Amino acid sequence: MSADLRQFIIDAYESRRTMITLPKSTKNFPIQLDDQDDIDNINEFCNIFVTIKRSNRFKIELIGNFPITKEMIDLSEIYNGYADSTQGKLVLNLTTKQIEVLTDLADKIRKTSFLGPVINNQNWLPISARTISSLYRFVRIVKDFNQSRASKHKFFR
Repeated sequence: MSADLRQFIIDAYESRRTMITLPKSTKNFPIQLDDQDDIDNINEFCNIFVTIKRSNRFKIELIGNFPITKEMIDLSEIYNGYADSTQGKLVLNLTTKQIEVLTDLADKIRKTSFLGPVINNQNWLPISARTISSLYRFVRIVKDFNQSRASKHKFFR
């Protein structure tokens, strides 16, 4: 099933950028979910990556210059992940059924929107909005995957 999830996500993001077909040996290669483009300053941006694991489990990583609050650290630890505010990294390990956790994370990010000057990132306000939007889009895509999988199972019964 994880191969199905991986392909579903690749297909959903394929229209946005040119995707390179990866050999099977790189099946755990992370897929970029954010909308970073050539105009974005890499030192201010928050990248979002997903790595698909077995049994419809995935690891979601946020990496960049963004404020990581105690609430975010707690959330990551609850879901077998971690946060490193020095390195600017937040990781959660989820199943497709736990996808709503990312909506909660997006709400926590929204609360940091005006903390850009604190982390020396004057562009955090617009970037946080884009990060939130990227998380919401991924939630919708995984929900679509769950629904399509449920309808397949219903059809074959």
